[in-house]
Amino acid sequence: MNHRMLLDFMQLTFCDGIGPLTFQNLLNHFSSATEILRAPASALHQVPRIGRKTIQAIHDSPTIRGKMQSQLEICQSHNIEIVPCTSQRYPAPLKHIPAPPPLIFCQGNLELLQLEWPTQTTIAIVGTRQATQYGLRLAQTLTRDLTVDAWRTVSGLARGIDRTVHQTTLDHHGTTIAVLGSGLLRIYPSEHQGLAQTVRQHGLLISEVLPSAAPHGRLFPRRNRIISGLSAGVIVVEAAIRSGALITARHAMEQNREVMAVPGMVDVPVAAGCNQLIKDGAQLIEDVTDVYTALEHTLTCAPNSLREPLTLPPLSDLEQQVYELIPGEPTFIDLLPTNPQRTMPQLLA
Repeated sequence: MNHRMLLDFMQLTFCDGIGPLTFQNLLNHFSSATEILRAPASALHQVPRIGRKTIQAIHDSPTIRGKMQSQLEICQSHNIEIVPCTSQRYPAPLKHIPAPPPLIFCQGNLELLQLEWPTQTTIAIVGTRQATQYGLRLAQTLTRDLTVDAWRTVSGLARGIDRTVHQTTLDHHGTTIAVLGSGLLRIYPSEHQGLAQTVRQHGLLISEVLPSAAPHGRLFPRRNRIISGLSAGVIVVEAAIRSGALITARHAMEQNREVMAVPGMVDVPVAAGCNQLIKDGAQLIEDVTDVYTALEHTLTCAPNSLREPLTLPPLSDLEQQVYELIPGEPTFIDLLPTNPQRTMPQLLA
């Protein structure tokens, strides 16, 4: 994508009234952001759910082009990579979630964007900012064991559980991804500047907002869909009933990701959310073995530490014939063809 096309992409992304769903809707009907910006009102009207206000906002968007140009220059001077959703470097798992971010800003090891689908060895671990010693200890233990088994971790760089996850991963020479609720140049909280710098060097920082964007309350719940979207599953370690961690869990359920929770004491407010998740069907997590059990059916190949490859004995001639009769979709055994040499008792055997 050349300079002008990237500017067009940014202009449309940050145009007032154009959210991720609207952006995706438009891109499904036009070949590029450039074509959308140049489209006449009559063509835009043909797109479902695109009304007069949205069309006006698109036609007024050149007023922010200067700002986009300055932000692009900031990215270039701070080694911030801009990855549009149309790029081959855009993480495949994010393309499968509702309302994927039109583009992401990244600093660090860009190879971490090349996640397989499903994301076999990437796990999100999130929780409260007001963590107890119990919660911090469990987060540290789970993160350590998963990191030693070569799992990547994803969290939100917040105080409490998030910080423990990132720091423990780094302490054990693993790779971690931090998804921010602010711009990459406005690290929040400010005391995590040093941690963020270490993540840049040994992992990856991601944000969907402009690099100079200040932290804002509405951005944190929104970024949580990216945390869950990048991961095979989400582990919640301590969370109140109303908390950002539970928002992440809800996104995970909507994205068909596995939701796991560490149980807590019933009289501790920051454990109430986890206990409720378990009541609602989340997998109860006591140690890393429980994580593997919860994720086993979603993974196409488990880590080496989970199990050795299963070697099956060769099929006999009759077994091979029966195997070849089975179609690629569920069926009843009575519907399989038989003949004098291949009777129903033989099929059942």
